[in-house]
Amino acid sequence: MQIRSKSNWMPREKYAKITLLDKLHRRQKDAVRRERQSSQQRAEKMTFESLPHPPPSAVQSATPSPQAGPTPTVSPLPFKINRTPSSNLPIYESSKAGGSKHITSIRKISGDLNELASRIRSALGLQQHIVDVKGRRKETVAINWTTRQVVVRGWRGPEIKKWAEFNGF
Repeated sequence: MQIRSKSNWMPREKYAKITLLDKLHRRQKDAVRRERQSSQQRAEKMTFESLPHPPPSAVQSATPSPQAGPTPTVSPLPFKINRTPSSNLPIYESSKAGGSKHITSIRKISGDLNELASRIRSALGLQQHIVDVKGRRKETVAINWTTRQVVVRGWRGPEIKKWAEFNGF
């Protein structure tokens, strides 16, 4: 007959106990889920006023000459967001500072970053600055000049993607 020695393993019931830290994590995950859902709902409700297109001139309406190839379309915007090799928009959501700081970054931008930042700010209805708990002013849409990225506070991915697709990116 073999005698089993007492194990050093903790009883299963102790693992099943919910601690205050678990409750905090659940609240944080629930808040993150609600923020993402609200971003998707805002994106579904977004409407944009159409960009003013110049009327076709009489010179353009004349029959084109056969030797002239197709004319390249020039975007009226002073910036361009290039797509990734998989044809997706380079708009990414990430969290920093232990999950409490949510940011949306736009990469692969060529052209005027200031104009892009101001257009995104106006399209999303964001203020220029917010004031944090300590009284410091923080920009809602910031520009990282080293990496040529535009960083937006909060999870705004679906809204920015819809805006970019509407503008032809």
